[in-house]
Amino acid sequence: MAPKKRSSKHDPRQGVFELVHYDGSEEAGEVDLGLDPVRDTMWASIEQMSQLFGRKPNTITEHVRNIFREGELDEASVARKFRVTAKDGKSYSILHYNLDVIISVGYRVSSREATKFRQWATGVLKAYITEGYALNESRLIDDPTSLKKLASDVRRLRTDEKNIYQSVRDTFKLAASDYNSRSTKTRSFYAKLQDKFTYAITGSTSAEIVVNRADGMKDFMGLTSTRSGRPTKQDAKVGKNYLNPDELYGLHILCEQFLLYVESRAIAGQELTMEELNRKFDELLKVQGYPVFKEYKSYLVKKAKVHAEREFEVYRQRMHIRDQRRPKSLTT
Repeated sequence: MAPKKRSSKHDPRQGVFELVHYDGSEEAGEVDLGLDPVRDTMWASIEQMSQLFGRKPNTITEHVRNIFREGELDEASVARKFRVTAKDGKSYSILHYNLDVIISVGYRVSSREATKFRQWATGVLKAYITEGYALNESRLIDDPTSLKKLASDVRRLRTDEKNIYQSVRDTFKLAASDYNSRSTKTRSFYAKLQDKFTYAITGSTSAEIVVNRADGMKDFMGLTSTRSGRPTKQDAKVGKNYLNPDELYGLHILCEQFLLYVESRAIAGQELTMEELNRKFDELLKVQGYPVFKEYKSYLVKKAKVHAEREFEVYRQRMHIRDQRRPKSLTT
């Protein structure tokens, strides 16, 4: 059975786990279980296992007690209390058991149902390890609120500056008939293309953004994104690192529009050269009312590099002075 995800949440270990939905047999039932991909397991209460295997809670409780009494599993390592919001809206601390207990109970109740569940659970965990998610498509279709939440989460991830251009690069590898990752022409094309995206959203090239926004007297040099949490000289040289959230989101929207066009051409079996793709991108920008970047001024790149390094040195010195002025802890 395909792994499915439900957008509802419960709160194991005071953190948020996703609920995965399991459709059992007629004898068993349907149940939502807490997925814990960090620990590579799932969690279920006595009541959930009762629904899962179609047995009364008292029967499940007795099986769990026997599992611990016989030493099959160590209760301290497989049982935890999680806070769960009930149907009445109140929050309760409920004892849950991990996947080892669930499967062990299943085999004591019904080996056939336990085997089916184990295979399903393994599939869900494998999907999380390889893909990072598992979707319950039918529930998303029937639940507009959950669908909107999922769409919002996807947008948030895709607008991360680390992801914006990667999809564009991957698409070009497939769509451009003259693509060659080792050629100078390809590298130059990517550099100019990224400047076109940035210029369309901000009215400035990446180099111009660095010149205009890198400021050693500002917090974080004016950077909105860094690799390590604090500015480095390399961070300071990248124009995209100065974009605000609205600009990053606009960049994402523009990338999406272009990707849709490229993918539609690929589906239609139409091969395009990099130059043709470049021209089509200009046409897309004009239709959407974006400014079109034409001239690449290499001298600005050098100017931006010098400016970024100079402002980074100002920032570094300022931070050094600040640290020197901090009162040192007194020892007695």
